[in-house]
Amino acid sequence: MTLQVTSEVTADDTCNPTANVCVTAVGGPADAEIVNPVTMTSTFFSLAEGEEQCVPVAMTCGQVWNIEVYETTIGRTLEATITIDCVCEGTCPTELDIKGFTPCRSGGLLGDGNDLRVLLVTRGAQNVIAELKPVSGEFTRVLDDTSALSMGGIVSGRLEESCCDGWEDVRPWATEIIVYRDGRDQWAGPVTDVSFGYGTIAVEADDLTAWWDRRTIPTLNFLNDDLTDIFLGIYEQAMEPDDSPNINLITELTGVVGDRAYNGNIYQYAMDAIKELADTGLDFTAFSRNVIVGGEEVDASPFVTLLDEHWTEPPIVRDRGNEQATIVVVKGNGVQAIARAPQSYIDFYGVLVRVFEEPDILDEASARLAAETRVDLLKDPQFIETPQGAGLKTTAPITVEQLIPGMRIRVDTQSTCRQVVNDFRLQQVTVDFDGTVSIDLQPLGYTEGGTDAETTVT
Repeated sequence: MTLQVTSEVTADDTCNPTANVCVTAVGGPADAEIVNPVTMTSTFFSLAEGEEQCVPVAMTCGQVWNIEVYETTIGRTLEATITIDCVCEGTCPTELDIKGFTPCRSGGLLGDGNDLRVLLVTRGAQNVIAELKPVSGEFTRVLDDTSALSMGGIVSGRLEESCCDGWEDVRPWATEIIVYRDGRDQWAGPVTDVSFGYGTIAVEADDLTAWWDRRTIPTLNFLNDDLTDIFLGIYEQAMEPDDSPNINLITELTGVVGDRAYNGNIYQYAMDAIKELADTGLDFTAFSRNVIVGGEEVDASPFVTLLDEHWTEPPIVRDRGNEQATIVVVKGNGVQAIARAPQSYIDFYGVLVRVFEEPDILDEASARLAAETRVDLLKDPQFIETPQGAGLKTTAPITVEQLIPGMRIRVDTQSTCRQVVNDFRLQQVTVDFDGTVSIDLQPLGYTEGGTDAETTVT
């Protein structure tokens, strides 16, 4: 399957041309994202075979635009860039030239990040304010939580000397940071803290889900609804007063239904309610301006296999006994569930009980799944961590944009006393501005194969 990119230009009497950039799925369904590098806005399409979607792009005569188009399918991301050159003769454009190419990554498939760019934009990425020149920094992607960015800069003077290089325009929540790497936007989110020192600047930002920690939800009631539909109800009500953050949701149903009731009089944060859904059977993760929301079930086959040779230093295999549980109790509102790991785990590790309070859970099915999800994750909590200062090699068989938390990765490591060949879920990605990419992996937990826990509900 692939995407076919076409375009046509129109103009009004005042010679203000508009180009319609169109993508068509050829040979099968495909997902496409069209990114305008000037306005930093993205448009996402899920295309059936043969379906065409277009995005209008306002132009000025003689201007060259680089409109980036991405095709995302399971296992790969293709990139293409088209250059639209509007040529004027007299008062109106008469020619539209489209050129296509696939850019290369330096340093191998993962890339070395030497093309990294950091842009300061207004909230919702409506306008670009400046391109910043940080001397250090990193950003993360994380599963079921808000990821973060931190960076530092050095300036040569004071504002009145015009030597602040755009940093003076950084304002918490009013401005956002967008990071480009390997030719596309990899991270976006609002500034949350900025410190101005003599000749130095430090900036912290969170991804777009940070807004959910600054929005409360009204009284809402859900009965026998899919967890994704419950999430959408919470999200829509929380963002309704002001949707200027311009978050693009990519959702799919979880296949898990439940009941929820929220009391608007207690001013509950939207993020608290969403994280409870994530504890039960929902996953979310932010990727640039997109937030991907869906079920916790993962594909049966690993996306990629990572060997010792793919790390600059072999990964750490860590058994987190402090988090372990062979029996999990989830106490909801008027309902509770107890999930037991298979007896072989209890015989080997012993009886390890953990109790979780989930007052938003009202129904037996949600309580059962919340208990089963946790015991599946915690019965043998083996994690894979990247050693401090190490990372994946640039020749690792995966790209940065493909490293989406929640994906399945197989690890084959033979370099430590605990040799492992197993499948894990990607929990966090950390991308340093120096090009280093590190990952942390968690146990698969609950998958499409179901659970082997024994559960009782009362």
